[in-house]
Amino acid sequence: MGRHLVRALLAQGASVELLCRTPRKARELFGEAATIQSGDLREPVTIADAAIVFHLGAIYAFGRRARREMEAVNVAGTEHVLAAAWKARVEKVVFISSSSVLANHRAPITERDVPASVPASQQYRRSKWLAEKICLDYAARGLPVVIVNPNSPLGPEDELPTPTGRMVLDFLHKGFPAAARTTLNFIDVRELAEGLIAAAMHGRNGERYILAHHNVWLMEFLQLLARITGRPAPRFTAPWPLLALGGLAGELTGSDRLCWETAWHCLKRTPFDGRKATVELGWQPARSLEASARDAVAWFQNPRIPEPPLIEADVAD
Repeated sequence: MGRHLVRALLAQGASVELLCRTPRKARELFGEAATIQSGDLREPVTIADAAIVFHLGAIYAFGRRARREMEAVNVAGTEHVLAAAWKARVEKVVFISSSSVLANHRAPITERDVPASVPASQQYRRSKWLAEKICLDYAARGLPVVIVNPNSPLGPEDELPTPTGRMVLDFLHKGFPAAARTTLNFIDVRELAEGLIAAAMHGRNGERYILAHHNVWLMEFLQLLARITGRPAPRFTAPWPLLALGGLAGELTGSDRLCWETAWHCLKRTPFDGRKATVELGWQPARSLEASARDAVAWFQNPRIPEPPLIEADVAD
């Protein structure tokens, strides 16, 4: 997500400074087009001369093995970033949360559906919920903070990969023997970057915005991948009690693929409503789910990183 946001900002002529745990990777991606500073969100950070801060740094993972790291990065790291932004008197902070924080049993899910609490067994979701509380505390104090809740980003260059990308990668390498009866919402990662910029430009202090696009059943998405790749789609739907047993077993073994939190997500059958972002931010994604999925599949089959963008000095030379 971060690299696509940086490219979109650079394309608009913005001056971009990055706080990166691995400057080498940032240099490979952006060359001299962005100023790169080494830093770690687990420690206090410094922000100087920044008008807008995008806080994307987070651990996007599931399972108890990542719990402490998520507490240190997703929660304490957010406190570090907002404390530095407060001290620097920045004009706006855009905090990238997650749509997984939101939940209800009605249709559709909106920005109002924030739970009063999140159980510790849902480690990733709870870390983002706690980070949102920190953001709202700072917004109440007067720091201009906007919260965005993206859905599952899909597209090229998912190097890690994220849990979303791993779904595509698993389908390519192993296939899916069965699918859960659950809904997902996908957003092209490049259009998501545009949504983050729209939130910075038009988002209201203390408000949250769902960045959503394609509401689909998991089985529908896997059937789409089957059409793109020629691999077979699953024929069976796994009952939730079986997934719950697998999730409990995954908790015992420390699995990050099937654990209690991922099993809980399989209960979700409610679509997301992204109209608030359309109305207030003027952001409307248009790329088809098939186009995003094809780009993701093509990249996983042949992972190539684009050349760093040129800057004026490069052109002059």
